[in-house]
This record gives sequence, structure tokens and C-alpha cells, in this order.
Amino acid sequence: MRARTTRFLGATAIAACACLTLTGTASAVAPANGLEDVLAAAGSDTTVDITGAILANANGAAWNTDPDNHVNIPPLLAGGTTFTVPGDLYADQVVYNTTTTLPPNGSSQGKAALKASGDAGDGKIDIARSSSPRGSSDPASFEYYAFATDGVTWSSSATGSGAGLSLTLAQLRGIYDGSITNWNQVGGANAAIVVYLPQTGSGTLSFFTTTVLGFDPTTKPVTIKRFQEHDGTSIPAADRANAIAPFSIAQWIAQGNAVTADKRAGFTVNPLTGAGFNGSPVAGSAGNYTPAFTTAFLGSRSVYHVLDTRTPSYDQAQRAVGFAAGDTAATASPLCGGQLATTIKRYGFLTVSGPNGLSCVKS
Repeated sequence: MRARTTRFLGATAIAACACLTLTGTASAVAPANGLEDVLAAAGSDTTVDITGAILANANGAAWNTDPDNHVNIPPLLAGGTTFTVPGDLYADQVVYNTTTTLPPNGSSQGKAALKASGDAGDGKIDIARSSSPRGSSDPASFEYYAFATDGVTWSSSATGSGAGLSLTLAQLRGIYDGSITNWNQVGGANAAIVVYLPQTGSGTLSFFTTTVLGFDPTTKPVTIKRFQEHDGTSIPAADRANAIAPFSIAQWIAQGNAVTADKRAGFTVNPLTGAGFNGSPVAGSAGNYTPAFTTAFLGSRSVYHVLDTRTPSYDQAQRAVGFAAGDTAATASPLCGGQLATTIKRYGFLTVSGPNGLSCVKS
């Protein structure tokens, strides 16, 4: 067996651990198997930080007696850096880098990597982080565990041409279909709107275009620029004053609460009226932000941990982030048993109510 190594637990590991509700109650979804499994999670940028906090809890929990090593793979690496996932009984060590072996970036790539592990029967990826639901091409062996609710709304610079505005759903769609091109058409300054969408393969991209907009802006007469989702610093400084971009409300809150790196670069998440919830999506102040939107908001969405029953460490992954048939809050994973509700809220998400008193929903 390998030695335990340092693993990525979110951008601010100390802060993440500080707000955890640690648990000492063993999960009954599966017994410890006596093997030091390495359980690797990859995919969504939206949930990388909350998953880091959840896996930090699992690594330090009394029920993790093997002990399994839960590793949270970042979706992006800084230039020239590497990230190592140690090997175990089922899979060799994997070293991700910025040139030849890139980590899965976004929900689609995370789920593709999980499927590849299931197809191969190895344990290179055991958990896919996803902000998108089950797709038609997913294998039947995929299990989706919705564990929180996020919201997606539009963002703009707090000091830019769209500062302080509230857009209607029709106005937002007009911006992304090219019929509205200047901020002064929606009450802002006289400046051309610079339209941004997340990187391809992003679950946020898919949700925003399919559910919120209802169309693919790349088929419309509008110039689309790309940025790394929820990262205002990835928008060039010259564009920020006039830019519009979708942004995860949970990520904005987590960054504002300093439980993860602040990459907002002065962008705010703004009201979207005529979409089921008309108020500000966020309440509170820096360090104590909370989500204010409701599930009636068109931009609300479930976020998931996805497992594949074919992977060799499936049972152990379920112990950490899922539940088995017949489980209650007392026997499911601490996450699905509701023991991490404080952490979920601190990271900007709404909690989920499931069957049998559980805090996850399986699909």
C-alpha cells in the first residue's frame, strides 16, 4: 500500500476545514474494506471547493478507518505546475500537468473521465463533480447524488457600464441573441456590451444556455468571448468594465466569504426579474454572505456527485458522498445525512431535502 500524501482540498484548505461540522458517526452505506483506496474526484469548477471541504471531512473522520485517501483534482493548474494523484491497488499514480495530461475541466470532462474509468474497470476517477444532470449519453451505471442547490445569474463589474442594474429575462436573452448591444439600452452607460460565456464543456455553460436563455448564443449574430467559469480574473482587464457573464451564485458567495480564493475581480451577481425570483440573489455582507434566491428561480439548479457502479472503489465512494437503498440520515454518508449542512451554506448553496430524512436525492 502507498503512503498517504498531501491532497488538494479546495483553494483555501485551512478555511475549508475551519467551517466543517466534523462527524464521528460511521456511515452504514458500506463497511470499511480494509484497503487504503485512493478516491479521486474531478470535473465541475462550480463544486470544486465545496467538494474539497466534503472530502477534507471524509479524510479526517473517525469512520474512515481504512483510511481511504479522498483526492480532489483541481480543474485547472497554474502554468508549469503539476498535481499528483497517488496510486493504489486499482490504479497507478497519475501526474496531471498543463501540457500533456490536463485535469478534467468542467462537468462534461469529469463525467467522461469517470466513464472511462468505468469502461476500463480501474479507479483513476471515482467521483465526477457535476453541475449538470444526467445526460442521454450517460451509461446506465451512473448514479447522480444531488447534494445542494446553486443558482446562476448574470454578472457585471461593480464599477462598470452595467453596475447596479437589474435585467429582465427578456433583456438578458436580448443581449445574448444580439438584439441588445449597448448597456444604455437597458439603463446603463453608453458602452458596447462585451458578451462572455464559460469554457466549452462547462455544466454552467450548458445550464445557462439551455435553461436560462433557452438557446445557443453561438448560433446568433453576437460575438461571444470565453472565460473560465466563476473566475472574473480570466476576463481581460480591458473588457471587464463592459462585460456580461453568467456566474454561479454559490461560487460568488464562497469567494466573498473567503472560504476559497477570491477571483471575482469586482464582478457582482445581479437580479434577474421575470424568472421566478425578482430580488437580489445574495443577502448579507462580506464574510457572511448567504444565498437569497429560492428554488422557484429559473436559474436554480442541483449540483451532483456522480458515481459509476463499475469502478472498483464504488462502495467506498458511496460511503463518502452517497447513500444506499434504505439508508436514513443516521446511516448514510455524513454529507447525505445532513451533517455538513453548515458547510454547504457557508459555500453559498441551498441544502436539499431527500427521502427518509436524507439531504441528498439520487437519480
